[in-house]
Amino acid sequence: MKFQNPIHNTQYSLSTKICLFLLPFVIGVFVYALGDLFYQSRRILRQEAVERANCELETTVLRVEGFMKEVETISRNTKWQVLDNLEPDSLLAFSYRAVSLNPNVNSCSITMEPDFFPSYGHFFSAHTVCCHDTIKSGQEAESDYYEKVWYKYVYETGKAEWIDPYNDFCDGDLSSPEIITSYCDPIYTNEGRFIGVISTALSLQRLSKVISLNKPYENSYCLMLGQDGKFIIHPDSAQLVNQTIFDQVDPLTQPDVIALGHQMMAQKKGYMKVKLNGKDCFVFYQPMAQTNWSIALVCPESDIFHRYNQLVYILFPLLGAGLIFMFFFCRKIVAFFIKPLGTLERQTRYIADGHFDKPLEPSRRSDVVGRLQNSFVTMQDSLSQYVHHLERVNSETARHNAELQQANLKAHEAAKRQTAFLQDVLHQIRTPLNIIMGFVQVLRDDYTMISRDEVGEVTETMHHNANTITRIVDMLMASSAIDGRKTIEHNDSVRCADVIREVESVFNARTPHIADLRVESLVGDELQIRTNKDYLLKILNELLYNAKKFTTKGDVTLRVKTSGRFLQFFIEDKGPGIPQSYRQQIFTQFSKFNTFSEGLGLGLSISKQFSVLLGGNLWLDTEYTEGARFVLEVPLDC
Repeated sequence: MKFQNPIHNTQYSLSTKICLFLLPFVIGVFVYALGDLFYQSRRILRQEAVERANCELETTVLRVEGFMKEVETISRNTKWQVLDNLEPDSLLAFSYRAVSLNPNVNSCSITMEPDFFPSYGHFFSAHTVCCHDTIKSGQEAESDYYEKVWYKYVYETGKAEWIDPYNDFCDGDLSSPEIITSYCDPIYTNEGRFIGVISTALSLQRLSKVISLNKPYENSYCLMLGQDGKFIIHPDSAQLVNQTIFDQVDPLTQPDVIALGHQMMAQKKGYMKVKLNGKDCFVFYQPMAQTNWSIALVCPESDIFHRYNQLVYILFPLLGAGLIFMFFFCRKIVAFFIKPLGTLERQTRYIADGHFDKPLEPSRRSDVVGRLQNSFVTMQDSLSQYVHHLERVNSETARHNAELQQANLKAHEAAKRQTAFLQDVLHQIRTPLNIIMGFVQVLRDDYTMISRDEVGEVTETMHHNANTITRIVDMLMASSAIDGRKTIEHNDSVRCADVIREVESVFNARTPHIADLRVESLVGDELQIRTNKDYLLKILNELLYNAKKFTTKGDVTLRVKTSGRFLQFFIEDKGPGIPQSYRQQIFTQFSKFNTFSEGLGLGLSISKQFSVLLGGNLWLDTEYTEGARFVLEVPLDC
């Protein structure tokens, strides 16, 4: 009996297990990568198709609008000539010139009011039409064209307009044998009397050729709808003018076509996936300027994803090459994992160098190699936990020391700020109080010697300083009252116009009267918001007070507008502004840019807290450079 090496058998068994474990995982990753590749390719192609189609549609719209503007310009120029020479022969000459000199014009008619030229009959219309490269000109036969839409609409509205396409062909007449669309422009005398209509027509056949010049894909085409959903441009000429996009459409099986028609009639812009003539298509649409028409570019989905579908032919060779690669990759992994002793040796040297942060995976093997590896893992884990514990203790100690140091600095800073605040409060109250006491003594001792004007100035000064003391007390009370509050009532329904009037009245009553308040309201007078009126007025009055205090020339501006579901107040002044280094702390309590200025450094911090309680926000607009601009934002409805 032949002797078999047990080590060889053990290695063979391990190799089989690892291969069976790794192959499904690697194959799954490979399949996922291919699937993601296809998905990303389709997404990129679709995005490219949308951008390309939108670009082509914009180009087409610009080209069509250029033709239409050319016709409009020709009509206006002809109208100026007509007003300068209202003679039948001249009108015929003007009509002929408009068609003969402009190849994009199909026909031109100058139709006058009934009995305008009695010698030519009750009706007169100078008409020129281009038919098969032949230009015909003359007076139209008498017909009731005053009841036609192209004349009647302009007569009733008094403004120039593009008329939806119509078939104006009549045997024996000068009318066009093609389906046309006309730009109709009313003619008024210098006295404002309506005397006729100039109708300049553009052939839909020529317009369709212009639109079809550039196509993003081989089978793409353009559609154009009128305001009633009728086809103005369509590859099938039998559907023009007489049929709408809703005709021959089953609402149950083709709701996408109906939705497309409504979107285009509503003058919307965008794109939709629609099934047309049994094919899945992407339809890109947008309205035409100065008209009620809408144009669409139809791109079959098969054309858009033609290159994507070709990727299928690449998939199978790629899959075969990938499987071969996976086979060799798995063999390398097996060769790596059947050498655990080498791994243990390298890990031992790694630990001997003082590194414990690279753990070794435990083994599921029950032989001596597996038990050795698991014992080694346990030992390494114990050492790693001990080392990490020491590092964590050191880190915690350092963190606590840093926190204690930071807390000590904050306590010291708070003590300094408290002392400065108390000194500032005493100064802010003592100064106006001394002024009031001084003027009281003057009024008591020398009242009879002071003129009435001086008495008025004295009382006005006393009133101003009393208001200053009252404002300081109000600030202190507001600061203590708001401390720790989380919510407030929002039961006031106020009109924005009333709020503006109230703060404007308070602003005008404050002295000194150096700057005026300029109000720019971009909202309606009837706009109402649900909020806390008292808090809102306190914020606005405080911001306007600061703006007036720091404005030495120019005006203070209060601008109001809406932004989404918020109402925004912009308060601008022409003062010195706020330095860059101070902007981070302007909403901090007791912070003052100028320690010698009036105030306690509470106004902005209280206003900030009030705005948050109102459900909004208050911030400084750093882009404004002519002074300072604060923005208050509150909800329209809480």
